[in-house]
Amino acid sequence: MNICLFTSSFLPNVGGMELVVDTLAKEYRAQGHQVVVLAKTPRKMKTPPTFDYPVYYYKRSHSEVFFLGSPKRMLKKLHKEYHFDVIHAHQMYPTGWLAVRFGAKNNVPVVLTSHVGDVREGSKYRTNRTKCRRMIDAMQRADAVTGVGTGVCADIDQLVGAKKALYVGNGCVAPQPVTPSAALQKKLAQLDLSGGFDLSVCRLHPNKGLEDLVTAYHLLQQRQIATPRLLMAGKGQSEETLKTMIADFHLENQIFMLGEISGSDRDHLLSRCRFFMQPSHVEGMPLTVLESMAAGVPVIGTDIPGIREILQDGVNGKIVPSGDPEKLAEVIASLNDGLRQQLAVHAADVLQTMSWKKIAKIYLDLFEKLVRK
Repeated sequence: MNICLFTSSFLPNVGGMELVVDTLAKEYRAQGHQVVVLAKTPRKMKTPPTFDYPVYYYKRSHSEVFFLGSPKRMLKKLHKEYHFDVIHAHQMYPTGWLAVRFGAKNNVPVVLTSHVGDVREGSKYRTNRTKCRRMIDAMQRADAVTGVGTGVCADIDQLVGAKKALYVGNGCVAPQPVTPSAALQKKLAQLDLSGGFDLSVCRLHPNKGLEDLVTAYHLLQQRQIATPRLLMAGKGQSEETLKTMIADFHLENQIFMLGEISGSDRDHLLSRCRFFMQPSHVEGMPLTVLESMAAGVPVIGTDIPGIREILQDGVNGKIVPSGDPEKLAEVIASLNDGLRQQLAVHAADVLQTMSWKKIAKIYLDLFEKLVRK
């Protein structure tokens, strides 16, 4: 098949959706299909990265309501060149809406996938009347709609007013042992990690619950409960808030912010940390949780859709209530090497059930069914 992956954000931007689209493109190719990616031009990108498959960027516009001519023209141009058998659009608006309209005119089946940021309650797409109306229209008219978590599927069904969403989770691969970058080596050399360390890697956003994590460490400090150091990597809008909290709570010797790190540096840290911390309030299906478990690292996560599908309390990690620093502190205090070994035995089982090869095959089977239809 000739597959078009149509996305509103792509590499070199780094986030869950961007990494998923890149991974699916590679898997589709590995399973014998032709792939082309069409994405919105990232801000401040001067030179596009190189890929093993064709990638085209359409121009950014001042409005995603009135000025969508660039992605429309690019879809039309690429279809003439590549003759799409199916369009797999990531994000319901504007890419999903544009894909459905294009597919209807050109007899190309369209599959839409939500990663939670578009359909969740309070998102910028749901609070804008025009965007929300178009997003719902796209989901109603699409040949198939998928969500990466059960919570995402519930939001889709609620918006559409019918049972429409198919649950297709994210996948994972086992991180490979790598030598860290010189920059990371320099940062780690300044820290005393002889007692081990725990890790959190994500976009620094209020939805990730990192303020709860810092508060939990503050509670542990007040109670004079010693814990290994916490390394926190990533960047985002909560960065200054988190730095202020760490300073106000006098946790500078307990929590260290590393900034944004590369995939290889993330793999290096995952291969050496004790536990991975994911205290999110809202998730689709976090790649970091899957990657941690694939590395044999138990996860401390919250009891929310997107995490509870893959994390089993006391089996491959520990589950705590969302937004409860007190309970989170209690669980962190209970962590030890014996518990880590017990949970790590089952953490890597995720590689058998949720490999990217299996996830890609689910999508490809869906595409083939729609093309035949």
